[in-house]
Amino acid sequence: MYKGSVTEEAREVLRAIELIQLGARMPVLEKELTLSRNRLIRLYRELKNASPPKGMLPFSADWYFTWQPNIHASLFYNIYLFLTERAKCSRLDALTRAYRLYLEHCESAETERVLSFTRAWTLLRFFEGGLLTLSSCTVCRGRFVRHVRDAHKPTACCICVPPARAGMTRAARASRNADDETVAPAAVAPAAVAPAAVAPAPVARNRAKAALGELSDTMRDTVRDTLAEVTRALDPRRSANRLRLTASIPV
Repeated sequence: MYKGSVTEEAREVLRAIELIQLGARMPVLEKELTLSRNRLIRLYRELKNASPPKGMLPFSADWYFTWQPNIHASLFYNIYLFLTERAKCSRLDALTRAYRLYLEHCESAETERVLSFTRAWTLLRFFEGGLLTLSSCTVCRGRFVRHVRDAHKPTACCICVPPARAGMTRAARASRNADDETVAPAAVAPAAVAPAAVAPAPVARNRAKAALGELSDTMRDTVRDTLAEVTRALDPRRSANRLRLTASIPV
């Protein structure tokens, strides 16, 4: 029979419900909460109407260094730092609130959610273990996620200098194909016209549109503004000129 505090047990149940609704898996629940595994499984089945998924959690930090995951992870962790250092939230409360704010950013910017709750929790574990750190961008001065062994090397973030193949996702490719199909009839010439006249319409404009993939203009502005706000709040001695995040993004 359980002999602990009834109110504390109720709080743990409420925390478990919130974590499950955000997408936490069983290893995350067992690590963060004191409830038994059987109770967590029962809660998960009641909320999701399915058994909890099995399998290993992400164990490699390389995923956070690619283009889109790095942007989303940097946004989430800067929000998390603001909540812990300025708002004085506890670790678990800051984790859930930062992830909810991250979801609101994605929804308002109409962009795809790249960072799952499990990835966000694993990101915190990597920071706590000393594997990852934050570095300042040489262009916008915003802080982004980097490996600790590369922290001393100055470089620009993925927002200011996107990679050459940025935006080459399935969704972006499907969007380009749809645009090409809409302009294809206008580009088709009669059979008597020379082959040079029946070349497909230029797709440079479509490629330029998809250069940043699912990350829309609104999302880029939101990320830039958020990183600026968090950087200013965490380091008030930094000058205003160095906090200007208005550098143009090459496409």
